[in-house]
Amino acid sequence: MHNSSSTNRKWLIASTFLTGLMFAAPAMAQDQTTETKEEEAKDTTTVVITGSRIKSKEYTSSSPVQVITSEKSSAAGLVSAAEVLQGAPAANGSGQINSTFTGFVVDGGGGINTVSLRGLGATRTLVMLNGRRMPPAGVGGSVGAVDLNTIPSLLISRYEILKDGASSVYGSDAVAGVVNAITRQNFEGFELTALARATEEGGGDNYGFGALWGKGFDKGNIQIAYEGTKQMALRAGHRDLLNCSADFLYNANGTLLDVNNTVTGKQMCWNATVGGIVINDTYFRIPRTGSTAFGVSGWFGAVPFQDRTYAPPHTKERTIISPTERHTLFAQGSYRPDWSLGAELYTELMYTQRKSEQVGMRYIFPYFGPTARQNPFRGAPVPVNYFGTGNNIVYPYFYTPYTSGQDVKVSRAVFGAKGDWNNWSYDMFLSHSTNRAEYTQDVWQKDRLFLSVGFDEDTFSVLSSCNVGGPATQVCWNPFNADSLTNGTISADEKAYLVATDVGKTEYDQTIFEASATGDLMQLPAGPLGTAFGISIRKDRINDVPGAISRAGNSWGLASAGISKGEDTLKEAFVEFVVPVVRGQPLFEDFKLNLSGRLSSYDSVGDATTFKAGFNWAVDNRLRLRGTTGTSFRSPALYEMFLNGQSGFLSQRSIDPCINYDRLTEAGDNAVSETIRNNCAAAGIPGNYAGAGSSALIEWSGSKNLEPEESQATTVGIVLTPPELGFKMAIDFWKIQVDNQITSSGAGVVGACYGLTQPNGFCNLFTRNTTAGPNQFQITFVDASYRNIPSEKTSGIDFTVDYEREFNFGRLNSTLNATYTADSKTTAYPGDNVIDYNGTVGEPDWVGDLQTQFRKGDWTFTHTLNYVGSSTNQGYGDEDGRVANRSGLILNAYNVNSTDDWFTHDVTLRYRAKTWSVVAGVVNVGNEKAPIVSYSDNAYGPSRLGSYAFSSQYGSGYLGRQYYTRISKTF
Repeated sequence: MHNSSSTNRKWLIASTFLTGLMFAAPAMAQDQTTETKEEEAKDTTTVVITGSRIKSKEYTSSSPVQVITSEKSSAAGLVSAAEVLQGAPAANGSGQINSTFTGFVVDGGGGINTVSLRGLGATRTLVMLNGRRMPPAGVGGSVGAVDLNTIPSLLISRYEILKDGASSVYGSDAVAGVVNAITRQNFEGFELTALARATEEGGGDNYGFGALWGKGFDKGNIQIAYEGTKQMALRAGHRDLLNCSADFLYNANGTLLDVNNTVTGKQMCWNATVGGIVINDTYFRIPRTGSTAFGVSGWFGAVPFQDRTYAPPHTKERTIISPTERHTLFAQGSYRPDWSLGAELYTELMYTQRKSEQVGMRYIFPYFGPTARQNPFRGAPVPVNYFGTGNNIVYPYFYTPYTSGQDVKVSRAVFGAKGDWNNWSYDMFLSHSTNRAEYTQDVWQKDRLFLSVGFDEDTFSVLSSCNVGGPATQVCWNPFNADSLTNGTISADEKAYLVATDVGKTEYDQTIFEASATGDLMQLPAGPLGTAFGISIRKDRINDVPGAISRAGNSWGLASAGISKGEDTLKEAFVEFVVPVVRGQPLFEDFKLNLSGRLSSYDSVGDATTFKAGFNWAVDNRLRLRGTTGTSFRSPALYEMFLNGQSGFLSQRSIDPCINYDRLTEAGDNAVSETIRNNCAAAGIPGNYAGAGSSALIEWSGSKNLEPEESQATTVGIVLTPPELGFKMAIDFWKIQVDNQITSSGAGVVGACYGLTQPNGFCNLFTRNTTAGPNQFQITFVDASYRNIPSEKTSGIDFTVDYEREFNFGRLNSTLNATYTADSKTTAYPGDNVIDYNGTVGEPDWVGDLQTQFRKGDWTFTHTLNYVGSSTNQGYGDEDGRVANRSGLILNAYNVNSTDDWFTHDVTLRYRAKTWSVVAGVVNVGNEKAPIVSYSDNAYGPSRLGSYAFSSQYGSGYLGRQYYTRISKTF
């Protein structure tokens, strides 16, 4: 729960960081290492800084940019581009999509890793390689974001993160900011690099190998590189609390309330209910040798809930972090032929392949009819049955693994020419990228399953096969034995008949042509008027063909998926000016304005304009003020327009606000708003409706009636750079608001229906079962198609501090990057309440890292402190911190729905010789585990991975202590 002491503690932590480092930051809020700074000091040529297309000799900008060098990331034990970028404070304040999303429906499919700045989504962050847009990659009909697996991480020199909207400079998608990965340039020789990061407790190891060859010649240069990485799986069995999601519920006095499972002797798990069959919600049968119940040998009656909830042995193989193997070939070169009039021809060629796999768990529970040969209650009396006494229709709780896999191949070719003409520089290029992907999933074929159990669920009728008197040649699946129900076993013949591998294929193509020029348009009293202008044309095309079984709707427990196919073309023109206003005057050492604008024309949504204005005011050589404001524009992604019939399932509890809507809070007040209670009652739903039963079908599809998003971003910053002290500091205030945001509201349409004054259009987007019986009032279908919602707003403060000092015994450098997020507000529907989810688990107020390096000669010692602030879901939505009922167990329990401040420490030692270097160290030295959160009976409780808080900030906590080594050798 948020309180004043919690807030004061967070500000105390922030002030301790700042005062400890004497309030310092580079002029552009950049994390430059000493070596990088020394190299730049020697370079007097102009460079293009991310955030502007106009060349400059100064590493100053009106927009805040963070630079993460390969030395910094390597010293922190980071391996992949995803770890580097997702861990940057501008991204780490919100949960990121990474390889822990096993079994979830995510845009781009399983195994994808994306980056979302400011928590606004991966499609609102532009990702570039060497200043040119990277293509979307992944599997399925929802491909739209850049997969960070396509970035050759071992070959990257630095990452530049523009923490500001920049659509007017770079085009659509740059709503929350820009990530620019820059490869090593002008390398000569041959270099080999190998790295390994192994966990102390097993599972989740990471290995990589890279080779780089480069050669320069009179008229150009060429570099060729290979990179291979292998992320080993972290499986549930590697960590006890990942395999068993214990409840962790507590009495009022703080003592643990959880009961032990008598089978395992440990806390009961809630992630798997195994070992029985269901007649109704009251009776649960578990096979026991030699026992008899209701005249049926081997079965007995009701069993306490805790004795049927435990993690069976086969769940240990469930994937927590997807195993991923990646191979990348990359080449870049330049050539200045005599006939080119001074132009430099250049190219980048890249091919990358990513193979990933996930092992999940799912329930298979088809009905077995009253005459099915496998039905253990065939002919035996059953006291209560939904289908009438004596019908004896039953279904098993069969908990079985399933495997999904992705094979993603991305090719990218860039051909361009750049050069100088008079006082102008020009650059033009053509790039073409292809994503060719194949995805597989184990599915149970519905038509064969119905034959195998002798019952058609769709028509609710008995089939002749596998029933008494039916054909003896039919394969009849029999899960009613202890081994099957406890261990998920199935015979080879049964599996060959029932289970198949469904194979889908995804194609995504992107072609870009861009031409630009930059130079000084005229001389003004305070300096030259810098100008950049250009045009861009981009065409995107998607064609996703799901597997034949999915297209036919023949996968039991999964809905059908259709072909997603479409294309869009964009034409743009842009211009940018850097206007020197005052220079060399008291209080105005240098004052410049930065102005940019872009005209965009889409085939899909028509025309749009964006602008950006910024100022850069150097009061003197110690103090600089800067700020920007501008608009951004995002056209609907192809999948948001053309996605065809993708679907999944959600539990009733997670989507239905009418469940137990008459419940009271601990203080005796109504726990649910009057509007929801009135609307649920008007629908005829009883106040104590439990919402038990099967999950609801959620279907996602695109819409061609979407309007483009519009947004505005504002930053204001102060930079202190006293040259005599070695201290530098930047503080930047930021705010971004997205209007007309495109989203799939998913099951949220149900909450909108009952949370708003009725009638409203959201009530037409889902259906309830109105037929009397045990399933009455259950939500059966939700239309989760993409649509525009009113707005999303986020704001906060970035802190960057740097201190560097030379001592007689060595050089000390310390750099802090931290982000405080003040609010993350969304209005999901017209007239809906504003929801602020900032500060909840996975959306902490504070995140940051502090890296301190001490260098003496060839040795460098590095300590990295990583910080994730406290968070709480108490009071968020209907999360009240109480659990009254747990699957039939009447409780009076308190749950843990918050996390404390979370710190991890990484230490490395580097030795650099003339032709080789080695870095070795320990990541997460203290073996800090991710925070434990409890089971919640409310829809707004924290998400869990096992018993841990589920969010990307805690990835190091799932792995525990890790040992890291990186070796490089140059020939």
